[in-house]
Amino acid sequence: MNFAIQKEVLVQCLKEVSSALAGRSVQPILSHICLQSIDEATVLFKATDLDLLIESKGSAVVYTPGSIALPGKKLVEIVSKLSDDLVSFKTNKDTFETSIQCGKTKISLAGLASEDFPALGDATSEGVVMPADVVRKSIVQTAFAAAGFDTGSVIGGVYLSINDGQFECVATDGNRLAYRHDLLNISASISKNSSKASAAVSGKEKTSKNESSTATLEKPLSFKAIVPARAANEVVMIIDALYSRAKRTGKADNDSGESINDIRLSINNGVITFRTESNVLSSRIISGEFPAFKELFPSQYKYIGTFDREELITSLDRAAVMADERKHLIRLHFEGEVMQITANTPDFGGAQDEVSMKFEGQVIDVAVNARYLLDVLRCLSSAQIQIEMTGSLQPLIVKEVESESYKYLLMPVQLKTVE
Repeated sequence: MNFAIQKEVLVQCLKEVSSALAGRSVQPILSHICLQSIDEATVLFKATDLDLLIESKGSAVVYTPGSIALPGKKLVEIVSKLSDDLVSFKTNKDTFETSIQCGKTKISLAGLASEDFPALGDATSEGVVMPADVVRKSIVQTAFAAAGFDTGSVIGGVYLSINDGQFECVATDGNRLAYRHDLLNISASISKNSSKASAAVSGKEKTSKNESSTATLEKPLSFKAIVPARAANEVVMIIDALYSRAKRTGKADNDSGESINDIRLSINNGVITFRTESNVLSSRIISGEFPAFKELFPSQYKYIGTFDREELITSLDRAAVMADERKHLIRLHFEGEVMQITANTPDFGGAQDEVSMKFEGQVIDVAVNARYLLDVLRCLSSAQIQIEMTGSLQPLIVKEVESESYKYLLMPVQLKTVE
């Protein structure tokens, strides 16, 4: 294998796949990045830990086709210290030793046969094509609520579902739950040689209660999976890379006619795959049933506070400095046109701050985890947000004023713990 690639492109490809490298493994190949020529102008980079696989394509000049697996961390370290110039790779097919040359620098790196590089599930090009921005926003606004302490269970993942035109994304750790739904316009074409439908899906936020989706499928489109939060967050990184490439190249469509800003989702044999023009991410699905969640949201509210989101973040941030470092508890006092925020730490002291609001309801006090509240406020984009409640020990619901597409449920705690 012999090819040359610009350092900027090489760095980006290595950055995108290195997240899938195995930390510790009895299989040495899992700590390697596989480099494989696709054609005379493209090299594929990929890494996997057997739970997650990431692939990235980079433009290159391929002189001799082939493939090699090189130590991932060492390769990233080497490339980071090279000058900003053309980087050439040349592999000895008998010894797997690879020469890396850039300017006056020449480094020899021992590799492994690429034939030993494992696959993750069976590849498939079928699936649901969606706008990447819809998928990205849904993950960003939900994945943070997944349980980091229990990554292998259903609450350690992000639940994705498409059913009759509704795309839903949900995550919970038992103390909070983030839920986003988008109404989709669905179109489908049936191949003459296949009975399966290939669906192209475009996202649009719901603007009225009477709005509905349209579909031309032979049967309702159904798609659901619980994706590990780690993999879901990597999807966001891939989509960001997609936008970066689109901006750099100025392309609007790929060779298949799909928008370059689309992402294809498919499931096969317990593995979910997210595919863009230049990247592929495959992850094992978490088995099990995601907890029922829709009935957790109250149908009516006794208390509604409307806030400027940035002002609320600033006030919470200030008061939270004096919250207990383990539970991060703060007290919220809703009254009139002002919400008072109080935090106390026995060993250090306390803090009090205020933020203006529009409030409907009687006086109420609620205690919550400050970090859990700040997490959701920072992932939203609306200027105005609402906090809705039915009682001091009932769930708080955080919503954007301009949209009904997102809800965040936060469980309060006993007030005496912060007094």
